[in-house]
Amino acid sequence: MAELPTPEKLSGSTAPASAAAAINRRQLSWLIAGLMLGLFLSATESSVIATALPTMAGDLGGASKLSWVVSAYLLTSTVVTPLYGKLSDLFGRRIVYQASISLFILGSLLCGVSQTMTQLVAARAVQGMGGGGLMSLAFVILGDVLSPRERGRYMGLFTGVFAFSSVTGPLWGGLLVDTVGWRWIFLLMLPLGAITLAVTSVGLRLPFIVRRRPIDWIGAGLLVATATCLLMVPIWGGHTFAWSSAPLLGVAGLGLVFGVALVLQERRAPEPILPLRLFSDRTVSAFFGMGFGLMFSLIGVSTFMPLFLQVATGASATRSGLMMVPQSFSISVTATLSGLLVSRTGRYKWTLIAGPIIASVGLLLLSTIDSTTNAWGLAPYLVIMGFGTGLAFPNMTVGVQNAVEITDLGVATSTSNFFRNMGAAFGAAFLGALLNAKLGDALMVRIPADRLAEVGGAEGLIRSPKVVRELPEDLHAAVVAAVTESVTGVIRWVVPLMLGVFLLALLVKEKPLRTTSALGGAESRSQPVPATAAEPAAPSR
Repeated sequence: MAELPTPEKLSGSTAPASAAAAINRRQLSWLIAGLMLGLFLSATESSVIATALPTMAGDLGGASKLSWVVSAYLLTSTVVTPLYGKLSDLFGRRIVYQASISLFILGSLLCGVSQTMTQLVAARAVQGMGGGGLMSLAFVILGDVLSPRERGRYMGLFTGVFAFSSVTGPLWGGLLVDTVGWRWIFLLMLPLGAITLAVTSVGLRLPFIVRRRPIDWIGAGLLVATATCLLMVPIWGGHTFAWSSAPLLGVAGLGLVFGVALVLQERRAPEPILPLRLFSDRTVSAFFGMGFGLMFSLIGVSTFMPLFLQVATGASATRSGLMMVPQSFSISVTATLSGLLVSRTGRYKWTLIAGPIIASVGLLLLSTIDSTTNAWGLAPYLVIMGFGTGLAFPNMTVGVQNAVEITDLGVATSTSNFFRNMGAAFGAAFLGALLNAKLGDALMVRIPADRLAEVGGAEGLIRSPKVVRELPEDLHAAVVAAVTESVTGVIRWVVPLMLGVFLLALLVKEKPLRTTSALGGAESRSQPVPATAAEPAAPSR
């Protein structure tokens, strides 16, 4: 295994090697490798599935349930995110992280052998329950073994995993579908999951602190109910039910009721599943809001740019994925370099302020593209967008972990990821609804109503990029112009949202980055855990 930088090498002369006494070079290498493998599993499964959806529907039937193949994973992976952080605080990182891997492997197996669409949806829900832990606990564990001052460099590696997965997932997913079949998208996760389980069995044998406290089961149930109801609004809205329909408004109202009950429960619970004290800190609340807003904004680019490239410019699915590579590359490089600077200087707020501003510039430039834009013309805009994103994302995680007490590290990190996931879900739904509305209006302007009805409206015209390419010349030109106008209009609408993320960054109070980790000892400003309520966990935990 390639040698990774040790804490001593990372911190240099300005920051003590806090984790050195708790973890050696070999163990750190195994640990980072295992966490990156787990992140790759979760991130890849989210990006690869879109390639196989049409084939799945053809094999299993039940095309009406196709959206639930995606939604089931999104729903369960989001609602369990804060639960994993709290449970790992109470029972130890290793046992909870490996439970999430096991759930992911089980869900992947069930997906691979599903015989009906209903079975596949249920299996994806199980898989999502495991994937949510892989995503959130990786950053929690990284926060345990390395101090905020040390871990900036590693955040670049982890961000690179996301960027790599978003590009390669659809490519190798399409290859599997075209060769051995879509089931291997899931079955291939079994050996990869087993390897991850084996690697983390070695890397996670660390003396984590376990706090033996009662579990707030009522709060956990209310949190799941609240998040589920609120997520159902964007999942159902505009598709299953109209936005103003009674069922959708009823679900939204039920979510608010559960939310109020959750707040009341967490105020009186001795060990709340979602500590309200986190939200009383202006800096922590700002980080949560930034995560939500950033993901809400970015989903417009990641979701709708491929539509523009394939429909408006005529690029193939593979080529459109390759045309998005500059953004992923820029994110990875910027995250790594900014992590180096943050680790060296101990200053991170500048990345939170500069990132959204630069990303807003990138969004404005992307809103000017048209059907004549080629790969070389698009690349600089995507690089600028990726530069801004790469500055903000990893350092937001470092900032929120540094802002909370070490005893709240797990729940704070997972709650931050929870708000990011919620932002992605709401952004995909609401921006998708905005795109559909703009597209319908743009087509009505360019195509006579009777002819538009004759071809089945927007859905009939834009069933697939292949259908668009085979349209008569006049309809093809109208569709290209309408898609261009709609996608760039949505991107333009996202700019003020990104600027809102910048305003939230101004609320962040920069604290000196800690040079100690949970394993290396807490600083004096961290509240020690009473001896009667905490004890060092055995390595097997």
